[in-house]
Amino acid sequence: MKSILFSLILSLTTSGLAQAASKSDSGWLPVSDAEVAMKTPQVEKDAGVEALFWYVHILDGGDGGSGRERTLDHYVRLKVFDEKGKSKAATIQIPYLNRESVSSVEGRTIKPDGTILDLKKDGIFERDQVRLKRFRIKAVSLAMPGVEPGVIVEYRWREIRKGGAAYNLRLEFQLDYPVQKVTYFVRPLRNIVGVMQVRPFNCHPLRAISADGFDSIGLENVPAFRAEPMMPSEPNVRPWALIGYTAAFGIDQDQYWSETGQNSYRQFKSALKANNALKTATAQAIQGASSDNEKAAALIRNIRANVRDVDGNQVSEAERMKILKDVLRRVRPAADILKSGIASTGEMNLLLAAMASTAGLEARPALVADRENVIFAPKLADRSFLPNLDVAINIAGKWKLFDAGARLLPASMVSWREEGMPALLSDPKSPMFIESPISPPDASRVARSGEFRLTGDGELEGDVHICYTGYLAYARRSDTDGDTDARTLEKLKEELNAVFPEAEVSDEKVENATNPEKALKLAYHVKLAGFAQRTGKRLLFKPLFFQIGANPLFSASERRFDIVFPYAWNESDYISIELPTGFKLDNAENPGPFNVGKPGSYNLKMSIVNGAEFVCIRNFVFGDHGIIGFPKQQYLAVKNVFDEVHRRDNVTISLKQIVPAEKLLDEKP
Repeated sequence: MKSILFSLILSLTTSGLAQAASKSDSGWLPVSDAEVAMKTPQVEKDAGVEALFWYVHILDGGDGGSGRERTLDHYVRLKVFDEKGKSKAATIQIPYLNRESVSSVEGRTIKPDGTILDLKKDGIFERDQVRLKRFRIKAVSLAMPGVEPGVIVEYRWREIRKGGAAYNLRLEFQLDYPVQKVTYFVRPLRNIVGVMQVRPFNCHPLRAISADGFDSIGLENVPAFRAEPMMPSEPNVRPWALIGYTAAFGIDQDQYWSETGQNSYRQFKSALKANNALKTATAQAIQGASSDNEKAAALIRNIRANVRDVDGNQVSEAERMKILKDVLRRVRPAADILKSGIASTGEMNLLLAAMASTAGLEARPALVADRENVIFAPKLADRSFLPNLDVAINIAGKWKLFDAGARLLPASMVSWREEGMPALLSDPKSPMFIESPISPPDASRVARSGEFRLTGDGELEGDVHICYTGYLAYARRSDTDGDTDARTLEKLKEELNAVFPEAEVSDEKVENATNPEKALKLAYHVKLAGFAQRTGKRLLFKPLFFQIGANPLFSASERRFDIVFPYAWNESDYISIELPTGFKLDNAENPGPFNVGKPGSYNLKMSIVNGAEFVCIRNFVFGDHGIIGFPKQQYLAVKNVFDEVHRRDNVTISLKQIVPAEKLLDEKP
């Protein structure tokens, strides 16, 4: 099968690849003398490694069938130029989501003298990489053999995606190293209403139509992707294209969204009907709730307690496959969702809409844009740009979005990815766009306190308490979701030891780790030798314990992308340090507050209490008035704010010994 696919690649590509010599029996494309002799990169002059090509051949298991498999066969060839490139090419990462699979992984290294080193099975590893929203991104890791400057490294793999057909297919054009040529080969679906269109984002790909029914869509000279802190989501900055199908060109966007909202209402209407079991569950859920807000929150808590997330750790693979097969076949009625006790996040919200309507609330399913996707505007007349299904409930005459599937957030909050984004309210007559506002800084707070004692030899010991709410709590809960209590506490220790390797941590406690309705609380006792540095008669230390080890947020002098913070937040810190006997302040200049401007504030107060206790109170607020985004032209101004925060957070205090150590010893009884 692999040989057949790459024969198709050879036949479909125009110019260079079409003129290549025939492939070997192994299925690898021949390596040219020019590729072997290449000494310098073509796309970026300082690149240590460059992809000569990246080919992806796409086949669907059926024409438009929603339950089919999609197969993407990838083939990448790299040229290594120096030691920097060697480190990148020596270990290759192939990421994929938990509803995808990777197979048929092969690789080889070709030396300048023609020697070929094949990737062995023991050089292929699979591991969890990162967590994204409710998914874990997995990765297949390749330890490529014999990588050194001058070699060619090539690898290929098969990616299988369950469900869906080639409409609304995304074609990515960028890797972590420069690429001379990216080409996708796609056969337009037949027996489907509409004509295949390619909609580019942040690029201008070339499209060629082949006589045998395959289209090639490609891009040349693509630079390496380089992430920047607090940049827009990758779909807004990376080059990519969307394959879609349309039956009409030039449709009026208002007409399109009106029809989409009406069709969505009709699609979900029958699923929202309540049977006796759903009515009983609704009545039990809202007992004691008086206001509409309280009823909505009570329903969400009930759903989260009784319905498991199909993508969660509590669902077996067999259960997951059974539900997904049913979901791909139909829109499951709310009553069936409740009975099964397993649902996707969208289905949880269908259940919420049904229960809310049964409780007498005015509720509508709503299609919601995702800020981590393309920043949506109605001119993007395509439903795929509204990927999330939430519920809009009329609260005191205003529509408010709710998301029962956002398990790690309070019932009153939706994901920050949906805040400030349009949501299409489904309705039989007059659909309309609504918007969930940006939460204020006080909705996502971290309050930290540390009560310590400092000794004359620089040792610090004391108790720490930390309290998280809102999106800050969500971030920490996401990191430990599915972990045991022991592992959660272990991560807390690891986090502290990353800053203070010699720290002795004890009495660790975590409260409300799985209850998003309450603040997440952490506590521990810590003992740090050498916290303060002794220089002669002086002790030097940084009093802002929680900021020690933090790097500047923005380090680059230039910026390619706009600045976008995910959400607004509020930090409050209280530090109390009992000073060692026989010492007094020698230098305690308080950096004080400074003017952040409309987006927030920074305040720092330091004082001595009763002549023996050093107290430091810090407060930093950012994202006030919904200001969380800035054009790249304002980068230096934003950078200066955070550089100044970092400078003040790293203030150093000096204590001077006024009573000799031997005198203190003499005075002891």
